[in-house]
Amino acid sequence: MNSVLSVKNLVVGYYAPFGVVLAVTGASFDVYENEIFAIVGESGSGKSTLASAIYGVLKFPGKVFFGEVIFNGRDILKLSYDDIREVRMKEISLVPQYAMDALNPVMKIGDFMRRALEEHGIIGSEADKVIKEKLELVRLPSSVLNMYPHELSGGMRQRAVIATSLLLDPKLVILDEPTTGLDVIVQYNMLKDIKEIQRKLGISIMIISHDLPLMMMIADRVGIMYGGEIVEIGSRDQILNSPKHPYSLLLLKSVPSLINVRDKLFAIPGNPPVLVNNVPNSCRFYDRCPFHFETCKMERPRLLNVNGSHFSRCYIPQQNNSVDLNSLPVPPEYYSEEGGSLKVETESNDASIILRVENLTKVFMVSKGLVSKEPLYAVNGVSFQLKKGKIIALVGGSGHGKSTIARVLAGIEEQTSGKIYLEDKDFSSTSKRRSIYYRSRVQMIFQDPYSSLDPRHTVKWHIERPLLLHKKVRNKSELESKIGEILKTVGLKPPEKYLGKYPHELSGGERQRVAIARAISVEPKVLIADEPVSMLDASVRAGILNLLKNFKKLGMSILYITHDIATVSYVADEMMVIYKGKIVESGNVWDIVKNPNHEYTKELISAVPDPYKRI
Repeated sequence: MNSVLSVKNLVVGYYAPFGVVLAVTGASFDVYENEIFAIVGESGSGKSTLASAIYGVLKFPGKVFFGEVIFNGRDILKLSYDDIREVRMKEISLVPQYAMDALNPVMKIGDFMRRALEEHGIIGSEADKVIKEKLELVRLPSSVLNMYPHELSGGMRQRAVIATSLLLDPKLVILDEPTTGLDVIVQYNMLKDIKEIQRKLGISIMIISHDLPLMMMIADRVGIMYGGEIVEIGSRDQILNSPKHPYSLLLLKSVPSLINVRDKLFAIPGNPPVLVNNVPNSCRFYDRCPFHFETCKMERPRLLNVNGSHFSRCYIPQQNNSVDLNSLPVPPEYYSEEGGSLKVETESNDASIILRVENLTKVFMVSKGLVSKEPLYAVNGVSFQLKKGKIIALVGGSGHGKSTIARVLAGIEEQTSGKIYLEDKDFSSTSKRRSIYYRSRVQMIFQDPYSSLDPRHTVKWHIERPLLLHKKVRNKSELESKIGEILKTVGLKPPEKYLGKYPHELSGGERQRVAIARAISVEPKVLIADEPVSMLDASVRAGILNLLKNFKKLGMSILYITHDIATVSYVADEMMVIYKGKIVESGNVWDIVKNPNHEYTKELISAVPDPYKRI
């Protein structure tokens, strides 16, 4: 196979007041002709920095310290500014992570695309012809040319940027997180279109993503990135069926699947390394690896060929390439979230109804023209029941009313009409749902762990505040003991390590665990979890899902709100599908997955990211 792009021993870092933070350390890989190559890694692994360095748009305080980026026999890193401008878009194009960052908010899409062509001497009718061809390729109507970015949906904006990147027929297109922020169905259709574009044009595509299931659906080859370095490279089938690095193995085991159903998901304890000033002479994954041995700590492994075109940065397959990592025993702490003795509800076997919602409706009045308004039914006649000790999922795409229902049940929003009963007591009045009594029994986990915690206060403050407010403790000694027990229950061990930390000192997963600890501190009977894992990396996500399953064992009733039916299949007993504010299907999770009735449910299921499925 001929290489289109060859990256050799690339080292990239950022200057900081305390030293140089090394984001990419010794990355080496090839992108071949007519293939889709995916770089997959979690937050902070160096993926986007790698893309910026390759395309030559890395800005200060970032700097490429070492390495080569060979394209068409030339090292891009050594080209002059004018030469790089000639390469961009003509030979290599980059689609940045956020489409709104790539588009000019005060320029119509047509003007934006014409400007890009003018930079390369293509104007007039010739430019219009090229633009028309590329819009057809990404399935956008010509009417978007007269629209501003804010007038387009997220998916349409992303398609417009992809069309722009293809204007000059580059040989290689780099897509940085092309599906971030998109609705699950839009995301799936976007991937199908990317695959079709690559097939039609015969170009090479390099995709940067944190989402392993999505990439396994579309990529020909995959590179796994961890701690600033590539730890494994192989074909999609090689990595899926026989991963040769423990990190790749655990990532795959952290993902729920509708095809290869798992009874337990694996989370990865600890946090990725932060490299300041130098590269440690040890395996980057040593502290988090279930299979590590002494050599891993003493010497940094190299990325070596372990089986044909399969490369790994791990001593285990390098010493014995026939070893099956799937067969090696993994300690319970990687998949068990049981800990602490917190009891939420003793009657966990009681199948009685704890929360009942009847004909819930929420109407927003939205502007139509300058003076008139019209009703928008965000929630329209929703009814359901939540049983004690059960998890029921509310599933739907963006804008269909899921979060509105959560906010109404939590007392944040006031419903337009409808009844809400908790343990057969009427809490339809918003003021009642804001009472101490109701909030001690119904708590909510918010979607964004980065904004749900107060940055001015410590972890201890976040947990002790509801305990004191709801009078759950009698003295200081009992308070401290209770806080410790709660932190253990959510997997923050030892508690002393976290009590004095502020939110900015925690990882995303740790922040969400603190938010969950705050919610369960008052021992609620109902927990409303609004997309609790959607902003978290896969390995972190698995730990939170395992926590929710453990809460069910403790007797808690949970309303789990999500767009992801794969996670629903792992945690929930029943599910409801919401479409345009109405429940269109409900019942046992697997009954619906195997035999969906509503067309929207079928769309959601077909769009589920699954590593065992191909586009």
